[in-house]
Amino acid sequence: DTDWPDAGCKNEGPLPNGRPTFASELACCKGAYAGQMSGKCLSQLPAPPTTSPTTEGNLLAVWYPDYDTDWPDAGCKNEGPLPNGRPTFASELACCKGAYAGQMSGKCLSQLPAPPTTSPTTEGNLLAVWYPD
Repeated sequence: DTDWPDAGCKNEGPLPNGRPTFASELACCKGAYAGQMSGKCLSQLPAPPTTSPTTEGNLLAVWYPDYDTDWPDAGCKNEGPLPNGRPTFASELACCKGAYAGQMSGKCLSQLPAPPTTSPTTEGNLLAVWYPD
């Protein structure tokens, strides 16, 4: 509903009919506003990208599967240096879904800052997905 240069992504209900949905605000910005020259959508992220990204404690800007740990106990890491040949993911969740989708123990997902539950809840009519405004 907002003009392209000023638009961003929302997760306020109700979801408008026909809008695509994304798992995160970042995924929404990348999927719906990839060519947005103003950068408005990305600027609204809780931690917007900068031209000079910095990390603390040798942490990488990507996540990779921990193939050095047994499958049932493994998760994803963002500690540098990145091992050669490892796939990389934009988020820990994307890494868990991409590298440990069949993990019955759920160890990877359990290490997320806000692990999924069997009874998700929302506050203030917020949806579990993001959509372009």
